[in-house]
Amino acid sequence: MKKFIKTIVIIGIYFTSLYAKEVELEHISVQLQWKHQFEFAGFYAAIEKGFYKEVGLDVELIEFQSGTSIVDTVLSGEATYGLGYSSIILDYYHNKPIVMMANFFKQSPLVLLVQKNIKRPSDLKNKTIMGLSDSIDEITLQSMLHKFGIRNNDYKNVSSNFKMDNFINKKVDAMTAFISNETYILDSLGVEYNIFNPTVYGLEYYDNNLFTTKKEVQNNPKRAKDFTKASIRGWKYALANKEEIVEIILEKYNTQNKSKEALVFEARQLEDLILPSVYPVGMIEKTRLEAMIETFKQEGFIDKHSYKNLDQFIFMDNQHILSKWYIVNYIKYIYNHWVWQFVAVFGIILLFVLYRNYIVKKLNKDLHRKIQEGISKIQEKDRLLFHQNKLASMGEMMENIAHQWRQPLSQINSTVLLLDTILEEKNLKDSEVEEKLSEIESLTLYMSNTINDFKEFYEPDKEKIIFELHQIVNDSLLILSESLKTNNINVVLEIESLMKVNAYPNELKQVLIVLLNNAMDVLMQRKIEMAKITIEIQNDSKFIYLRLIDNAGGIEKNHIDRVFEPYYTTKHKSQGTGLGLYIAKLIIEESCSGELSVSNEADGAVFEMKLRLTND
Repeated sequence: MKKFIKTIVIIGIYFTSLYAKEVELEHISVQLQWKHQFEFAGFYAAIEKGFYKEVGLDVELIEFQSGTSIVDTVLSGEATYGLGYSSIILDYYHNKPIVMMANFFKQSPLVLLVQKNIKRPSDLKNKTIMGLSDSIDEITLQSMLHKFGIRNNDYKNVSSNFKMDNFINKKVDAMTAFISNETYILDSLGVEYNIFNPTVYGLEYYDNNLFTTKKEVQNNPKRAKDFTKASIRGWKYALANKEEIVEIILEKYNTQNKSKEALVFEARQLEDLILPSVYPVGMIEKTRLEAMIETFKQEGFIDKHSYKNLDQFIFMDNQHILSKWYIVNYIKYIYNHWVWQFVAVFGIILLFVLYRNYIVKKLNKDLHRKIQEGISKIQEKDRLLFHQNKLASMGEMMENIAHQWRQPLSQINSTVLLLDTILEEKNLKDSEVEEKLSEIESLTLYMSNTINDFKEFYEPDKEKIIFELHQIVNDSLLILSESLKTNNINVVLEIESLMKVNAYPNELKQVLIVLLNNAMDVLMQRKIEMAKITIEIQNDSKFIYLRLIDNAGGIEKNHIDRVFEPYYTTKHKSQGTGLGLYIAKLIIEESCSGELSVSNEADGAVFEMKLRLTND
């Protein structure tokens, strides 16, 4: 009997504790920086999927109202947490006791939409801009205009009515907008426009930053930690389940009466700003904050000599998570790229030795030959699979490199535009300067496109287009014009007619660059006098043939059959990796359904590209 009573008491305590836990959820609130939309999808997901409830929190989301100061709302206690722009860094520098908990947008979605006839930010002088105030929240747009010499008194600013009629009817020349929202409306209406995006000009600012007060972190460290982790978990879920979250917004949070299509468009645009494949969701990168602070100082928002310790601004638990993330991923990288390679190579060698000894002793010559052929085929397949995986890893690496390259490339392009504007205003431009500026733009565009070509190589959603092959030849020669000129290499074009192919122009350009560079290297290495590269384009009824011929004496017989093998090179290791011709052959044969071959003629090597001719 006692045992039965004890059991009843334990069960009662258990259910009472569950009920108490349900009742005792802590109520906290979050001040949003705008109206409900997919911009806050991670918080909706954390509420609806019970992530906040699991850590004992009842979270209320407060929509933005005109005139609301988000930082002051949080500091006054009207909201426990807030979402702000990069201007919260300035608030911290101005001694407001706030702490940055997480960052969700690695780039700001805030852009300027301008009428189609406006080509450069400098064209906005004496124009009318709607919604661009002198608020620090719009520092990205202000900094972009400052780069082109446009200050606040150089344009007329009109207040935003949060509608697009004035822009559509061309009553204003430009308006502030989110690239994830207003562009969808204009595209749906067929309205033409241009976009001035600060990111293009090297101004990369954080957005959708989660912050709270220093007091909240000190008095409720566990709650702060749990809320941040649950919010990050919510964003991960939202990005992986966009359609589900869009339906939830339509049902419970659609105060702006957005369509499903508009929310799906916003979701896809915002994923490009969150960059989940490059950075951990919610990550705060201290070096990025320091770069923003330098820009703030240059723009005069912060005194150049002032200094604040960012370790007191960034939530320490987030810093711990980040360092752990870096360590874990670095260990994974070493493990995946070295340990398994060593084990695989050692295993193959061991198996080969064992099989070889067994075959020599036990099997006749014919069986030995067949087994060796089988082993060779398996090794070839393993090698190809290994290199395909290697290229897939390179695609991920290229995505990281592409992100890191965009800022310096954008800065180069913006500098060129500034030089172009200054020279034009001072009547100093001439044809030679114009040619060199165009050449710089072409080179930076090629660098950006090359990274993107590698990154997108195995993605299935690429589309072929019809284009004239000779134009790709001309574009490739333009990229290498200086190198060809410097090394006194003459290029002869023998093009029968203007023929079209249906393929990927950037990938073909990459192949031509590889072949031209290869020919140049051999010509310079062998110090050929009267060095020459001939490019022939011919066709028959079905195919078009592009032949690249040099006069460097040809490829040695013991090398010519292996030039397309991965990592095979006749150069010194410091001069090449042996991947160029291998990737070129993959592009032509796998992406373009063509053929790439090599042979020797009297004067040198001949690389021939065979592509299907189109009559469209």
